[in-house]
Amino acid sequence: MQTTKISEQNAVYWDELCGSNIAKVLGVTDSSIDSLKKFDDWYFEYYPYLFQHIPFAEMANKKVLDIGLGYGTVAQRLAESGALYTGLDIAEGPISMANQRLAQCHLPGKAVQGSILNPPFEPGTFDYVTAIGCLHHTGNLQLAIDQCYRLLKPGGRLIFMVYYAYSYRRILTSPILTLNYSLKELFGYHGVVGESSKKQSAAYDASAEGDLAPHTDWISARSLKHFCRAFSSVNSTTENIAQERPFQKRSREELLKTRWPSIVGLDIYATATK
Repeated sequence: MQTTKISEQNAVYWDELCGSNIAKVLGVTDSSIDSLKKFDDWYFEYYPYLFQHIPFAEMANKKVLDIGLGYGTVAQRLAESGALYTGLDIAEGPISMANQRLAQCHLPGKAVQGSILNPPFEPGTFDYVTAIGCLHHTGNLQLAIDQCYRLLKPGGRLIFMVYYAYSYRRILTSPILTLNYSLKELFGYHGVVGESSKKQSAAYDASAEGDLAPHTDWISARSLKHFCRAFSSVNSTTENIAQERPFQKRSREELLKTRWPSIVGLDIYATATK
């Protein structure tokens, strides 16, 4: 029941495209090809390591399910790479954006509305599932991962990003919660952090009006591996860092070249093979 309520709230909240705040800063005023290119150029420059995790070139002629579409930047790149593209999002806004991108660029594929917790696809349909920054908002991360596993063909890969429980941001802003989570894991707990302050959530996701995401999970690499135990293998690394305390004196470009993102980065990028 709680998961259903979160899904309903997500359908409303994420109707505003993820990235809308930065789009305004960039001067993205419409959904034309030229306007969206401003956003896409920024996106791939800001997340340069994305190309290390999503093997776009290998996805040509492969069935790819892309979950959590936002502004549709990854959706368009997947379709341009020759993937047999399908998009899935809980909200109508991202679906419309992705389908408009595909249509105006004359690319095959289609995005549909639905939840990964109850996906409208047959088991064993896809060669790849990509989910960058969305599964931790579903309200049931374990079920979301299990459903991705079910949708993959044998040997298929789930490539996804979730928020890291032991990032520098969480250590500094929620030290007690982070310590409690660490102690729970020490005694055998496998799961998400389970609670956070409004301030903590706002540091990750907030709408243009300042509203917070209905649900957010953070998880460790250890617990994430447990969540992916049905897969034959899983590899993960931490990425992402911001020019904020304690790194405010260095540019993000400089920081990305250091070891800090791989030690206390904001996000876990994982690849799980069925």
